[in-house]
Amino acid sequence: MVPSYNPATAQMPTIIVGVADLKISTEPATYIATHALGSCLGITFHDAKRRIGGMLHAMLPTSKITQGEKIREAMFLDTGIPKLLTALIRAGAKKADICCKVFGGAQLMATDNFFRIGSKNIDMFYRLSQEMDLDVVSWEVSGRVNRTIRLNNLTGDVIVKIPSKPEFIR
Repeated sequence: MVPSYNPATAQMPTIIVGVADLKISTEPATYIATHALGSCLGITFHDAKRRIGGMLHAMLPTSKITQGEKIREAMFLDTGIPKLLTALIRAGAKKADICCKVFGGAQLMATDNFFRIGSKNIDMFYRLSQEMDLDVVSWEVSGRVNRTIRLNNLTGDVIVKIPSKPEFIR
């Protein structure tokens, strides 16, 4: 489904989330986007009542591999998800009203089980979503394609682009 032209959203500014990064927006008329999710997970949170949204682009499942080193919290699911939720709540979102969508976790190259980062990320996200009682309303994960995603902070829709395919909305 290609999004139809809407003058209210056509010129909305876009906040870019880099790899191992997270961003939030309290401005309804914004997009939050990240590019080329391969094995990484792109996780969106959106409070529709307050139109507060956020996105995490996490590379790895767990920070436990760092053993006491200073870490970049957004690099890991187990530290990035709580950090993003905390930022959203500080900005005025209510946890009970936050919906979550998850994207990525692809296996772009044929490898053995040790390097299957995409599936390890998906497994960790599933476990964390259960433990944290997240309201996950959409999964667009796995496969052998990268994804670019854009959260519409006005509506909570996530526009997904896969190379050589039309955009669709989740």
